[in-house]
Amino acid sequence: MTRLRTEWIEYMLDGMEEYNKQLKIKTGMDLADFIKDTFNMQEAVFQQARDTKKIAVVPITQGEGIISSFSESVAAIIKSIGFNALVTEHTDIDGIYEGTEKGCDIFFFADDARYLALNIKSGNVCDNNYATALGFIKVLKALMNKNGKNIREEKILQIGYGIVGRESEKILLQDKINFDIFDKNLDVIKELPYEKLTEKDQIRNYNYIVDFTNEGGWLKKECLSPDLLYVSPGVPYSMDSEAEAYFENRAVHDNLEIGTAIMLGRVIAD
Repeated sequence: MTRLRTEWIEYMLDGMEEYNKQLKIKTGMDLADFIKDTFNMQEAVFQQARDTKKIAVVPITQGEGIISSFSESVAAIIKSIGFNALVTEHTDIDGIYEGTEKGCDIFFFADDARYLALNIKSGNVCDNNYATALGFIKVLKALMNKNGKNIREEKILQIGYGIVGRESEKILLQDKINFDIFDKNLDVIKELPYEKLTEKDQIRNYNYIVDFTNEGGWLKKECLSPDLLYVSPGVPYSMDSEAEAYFENRAVHDNLEIGTAIMLGRVIAD
């Protein structure tokens, strides 16, 4: 997983209401809706989880140490979905113990290698890499639906074949979604049995893109279809400032929110 920087996430502390509002304008769904849709969760079941689950976000000091505002941002995301969440005062194992003492049954924590959600009662666990891939495929589907397109009737382009990209590949195959693939490192995709792009300029031929790269500013407006619908969790953001402004109403990008919401949904689902 990409190690986040404080400046990439601290806006979440006070900005989740606006985030959910904009997500719903673009896709017709907010984070709570995406959880229910992704896991086929009835409203009554979802509401019961909201009313009964208590969630602890535990700061972890291992590796390069705590990212300022990370735990608080995760808690803000969870609270915006209507759940009871707290950040433990203590870190690491002591923080987990504190959470259990406070009656928490779901824990979120991350080190340099992995970001996990764990339900200690059910045993359900969810990794952010998988949740991010699943979440952004669902977001692209919703964005396309909002614009009168069915993802199962179109060909999409996946950009990036790193950790999250490989998770996405599995999901797209399972869901029988037709896709081509591009990665700047052609060696990592050369053996894949899909149509592969060999030049960045070919990206312009695709109207529907899910982008899992983490290099900032390499996608220019002239490289992209004017009819583009685009989603990406990549940090930093692939689009340069001109492209980002031009496609603002036709693109969904965030650094943490969608993946975290899907993690929550997975660990509360049966």
